[in-house]
Amino acid sequence: MDFWKTLLVLLKRWYVALPVFVVTVGAAGAVYAAAPLHYESTGVIVLTSPSSGPTSSADKVSGQTNPLLAFESSLAISASIMVQSINTPEVVKQLGADKPDHTFVLIGGFEGSPFISVKTESVSEQGARDLVVQVLDRAKKELTKRQEALNAPPSTFIGVDDVVPPTEPEPLRGSKLRAAAVALALALVASLSTVFAVESYQNRRRKRSGGEGGDQPGDHLGDLPGDEPTPAGDRRAARTPAHARDERLPASVAERTQRVRPAEVGGRSTPAIPGAPATAANRGPVNGKPVSGGAATGSATGGRRPGPWPTEEYREPPTVRVQPPDPRS
Repeated sequence: MDFWKTLLVLLKRWYVALPVFVVTVGAAGAVYAAAPLHYESTGVIVLTSPSSGPTSSADKVSGQTNPLLAFESSLAISASIMVQSINTPEVVKQLGADKPDHTFVLIGGFEGSPFISVKTESVSEQGARDLVVQVLDRAKKELTKRQEALNAPPSTFIGVDDVVPPTEPEPLRGSKLRAAAVALALALVASLSTVFAVESYQNRRRKRSGGEGGDQPGDHLGDLPGDEPTPAGDRRAARTPAHARDERLPASVAERTQRVRPAEVGGRSTPAIPGAPATAANRGPVNGKPVSGGAATGSATGGRRPGPWPTEEYREPPTVRVQPPDPRS
């Protein structure tokens, strides 16, 4: 996921990534061209035993023995002694190989082998070849010096033969390629850092501009209900179901009130029985008219003139509330 996000950012900011990438490639090429080219040369010698053997007999009675040949694997041990004596810092400095661009590696005597191998590296072809010659000559001189110090007869001296003479120096391009690869990797990191820095700056700038000239706090909450009319389609969509609508009907619709006036008997008003239907016997004139529908007369009203009911004779009848039937049942 991070890879695709990075790729999207690079594609979005291609006008930044492309120039930086070109610059990084140019920087890697410059590093490759500026890095010095080193050359390598090698040489191998081998130690040999004398043809007369390790002992010299001058008078056929007594003789002297070469101490370096007085034990098994003497040639391998002698080769190891030579390698250790030349790899000391003093000898390396005398040979001029204590510089980073002018060095050698000397090995030998491993696993009973009498071979001594040297590999040199220098910034010039001639320097690499000359260093091989110097190291091998120093090994030969060191071997002779040690045998003389041990008073070994010259006829028992260990010989040295050249197995591989100093080779033609070859260019080493690996160091240049490594330097260019490191430069390219650092340049790519710098390119990505630049692209993401630009992207982060643009995001902060966009947020800052949106905060100054954008919506005020609370604008995203919208208008309060009732601020603007609701479309007819929305009213139909928001219509309450029938079973829930009955519970919220106003009392004037959901509850019916039946008022029964008291009947007059002999000029008196007799209260009606709550819940009993009104009859001609207990029902008085309604709106100034008799029950039969004609005009109210004085006899029908107990000698009283038609008109509004007296206030002192009127009592609020009981109220009967009738709930409408449930449509769901």
